[in-house]
Amino acid sequence: MSQFRFLTSRRRLSALTSLFSQSPEPSSVSKHVACAVSNPEGKQPPPLSPKATAPNLYALVDLIDSFLQAKNLKSAFSAVCLLFKSGHATDAFILNLLVKGLCKGLSVSKAVQLFREVERKKWIFPDVVTYNTLINGLCKEKRMEEAMELWREMASGTGPGCSPNAVTYSTLMNGLSKAGRVEEAMSLLDNMKRSGLEADAYVYGALVSGLCNAGSVDKALDLFHEMSLKEVRPSPRPHLVLYSSLIHGLSKLGRWKEAKDMLYNMASQGIRPDVITYTSLIDGLCKDGKSSEALKLLGLMVEKGEEPSNVTYNVLINHLCKDNLVDDAFEFLEKITREGKSPDVVTYNTLIQGLCNVGKTGEALKVLGQMLDSRFGVEPDLRTFNTVIHGLCKSHYARLALKVQKLMVRRGYTCNLFTFNMLLDGLLKTKDVEGAICLKGEMDCLGLESNSFTYSILINGLCKMGHVEDAEKLLGEMKGKGFCPTLHDYNSIMTILAKTDRMEQALSLFNEMQKPDVVTFTILIDAACKTGDMDLVKDLFVDMRQSDITPDSVTYFALINGFVESGKTDEAIQMLEHMNGSGLVPNVKIYDSLIRCLIKKGDTRKIVSLLHQMAANDVALDTKFMSTLLDTFDGEDKTLLKSLPNFSNELAGRTKFSCHELMEKLQ
Repeated sequence: MSQFRFLTSRRRLSALTSLFSQSPEPSSVSKHVACAVSNPEGKQPPPLSPKATAPNLYALVDLIDSFLQAKNLKSAFSAVCLLFKSGHATDAFILNLLVKGLCKGLSVSKAVQLFREVERKKWIFPDVVTYNTLINGLCKEKRMEEAMELWREMASGTGPGCSPNAVTYSTLMNGLSKAGRVEEAMSLLDNMKRSGLEADAYVYGALVSGLCNAGSVDKALDLFHEMSLKEVRPSPRPHLVLYSSLIHGLSKLGRWKEAKDMLYNMASQGIRPDVITYTSLIDGLCKDGKSSEALKLLGLMVEKGEEPSNVTYNVLINHLCKDNLVDDAFEFLEKITREGKSPDVVTYNTLIQGLCNVGKTGEALKVLGQMLDSRFGVEPDLRTFNTVIHGLCKSHYARLALKVQKLMVRRGYTCNLFTFNMLLDGLLKTKDVEGAICLKGEMDCLGLESNSFTYSILINGLCKMGHVEDAEKLLGEMKGKGFCPTLHDYNSIMTILAKTDRMEQALSLFNEMQKPDVVTFTILIDAACKTGDMDLVKDLFVDMRQSDITPDSVTYFALINGFVESGKTDEAIQMLEHMNGSGLVPNVKIYDSLIRCLIKKGDTRKIVSLLHQMAANDVALDTKFMSTLLDTFDGEDKTLLKSLPNFSNELAGRTKFSCHELMEKLQ
């Protein structure tokens, strides 16, 4: 026996494993379990060898536990066989030990399998601990339906007769809350109360956390007050989670006074806020633009003896950068470094991201260089390089971004597809087709497969430069590889086809599309209007409405302008009525186009009607439209001029002016 104790106490499991090298495989354990526990006559299990001495029960239990902690399932089950062979009585304790070990060893499915086998053959009767252990394991793997099924067995009595206890409910409520199923968790609370069980701090903590994550902070506060009224015994860990959840939830909603009150309430209960609580509140303050208050809270945190983590510092630096306070972020970083803190790679990545966001790519490159020179004692990672490359490409320094990529490779870093996609996009936006082709060749040499984003970047970039044949070829290649082109891919190619009078090809591509959008129809309508094919325009407009696609302002402008240019004024005005009916407000360009057409027809009555409609819609006039007004009413009767409405002038701060006064001054 001393040998067993000695070995297990020091985790000398390799030596123990050798003791069981000849033992049965786990698959044969059920046979030994059956022999040991399912003989009502009390027959002895298969005997040990005559020379063997039966090991002590506690030593065997220690042994099984040690093997399970080391995730050595084979040896653990072999030890169970030895326990059965030794004639020791077996009960739920051994089953619970095995179930717990399997769940901890990330073999929850095996634990469920063992549980069902034992239950089916009635070898050992599971108890509430067995159920709770399995429920906990299933919840951790987000297998909530299976966990709930076990609870239903317990609650309905279809299982071995053990009822759910407070641990069962708190475990399930925690799992459901984390899975976003808060209403079901609340329903379980009602069920728990009906069964005569009192909810403890763990139950309330799980529910409050779930409600806050779901944005139902007021419901969470109601539960918190219910808990206070019931005088639930404080327990540091669940109460810490509960308060932290409420503080974070209130902060996200900008309810700072309540969040601060909660912080003080927490302290008055003797529960010390931890780094997560403070960081949540700091993050919330920053998101609401209260960086100075966040910095004060950081000072209070240090004063109370709570050491900020790198996450705390990163939150502050991130928000300072987002608020374009990059210099303040630099100062803050230097300050904490002087104080002996050690910022991590996330801190520097955050700073580089902030610099790139405000266009300070030169400064970002400088920080990267200092990281590479080990000035900060922090090595850059893939994200560091990708952030710099993205910033340079966004600022149209694609060639410089390529140099950073070459440096990255020389330093032993591996570029991922995201790196290449950013570079391809940057090169094409600077019209560097040759550079993009070379880079695509480099990708192919590395065996890096293009994804749908790669193809979309290439198609859209080539279309913008008029390389429609190359774009069409890539579209075919993309479909051949099983990728689904986006609407933007189709629309980009159709735009260039329509602009270059290749309507037949554009319509052929249109017929391939499963769900064209408003942009697709607008491209084709505009192109058909420019070629004067108004029958096609009408067909497209009908098709668009039958497909439940609502035209936007750009579509209506193309339609109205197209009918005007074709001399079809009535159809143009009909489209204007459609536009008004859909809740869209026509702009000054649409009215200008219509009125110029009506001038040619000499239809002053309709012009005045349109002007009143413009005034009612508060459409501001521009200089071009004022010129149109002069052309329209030059020499007209003053009585007619007096009937014109007042308008807003966008060039004069949208101040109202009288058409009549303007015409009198200009004539």
